[in-house]
Amino acid sequence: MSDKHASEAELRARITDALVRDVGVSERMAQPFVDSILRCLAGERVYVARGARDYPVLQIRAALERGHSAKEVCDLFSLSRRQLHRIFPGGLPKPYEKAG
Repeated sequence: MSDKHASEAELRARITDALVRDVGVSERMAQPFVDSILRCLAGERVYVARGARDYPVLQIRAALERGHSAKEVCDLFSLSRRQLHRIFPGGLPKPYEKAG
């Protein structure tokens, strides 16, 4: 199978899986929709941007307030340092002071 046919088959399978998973139709019911989508995209190079990532902001804040370093938080939540600062534009939350 050529690369073109392999990538078309992969795209067909991915669209079918998404329709089955997200819409709840059977594979057989999904096929007319998949065929229609592929006809619409035939011969085009399509770029679909990745959706915005949702970050567990409350958990990230809690980790910083518990005293975890920015590097530890970035590693723990798979973030870049730049993204961490974008999440908290007013500055990173400070660790709570220990009483006693």
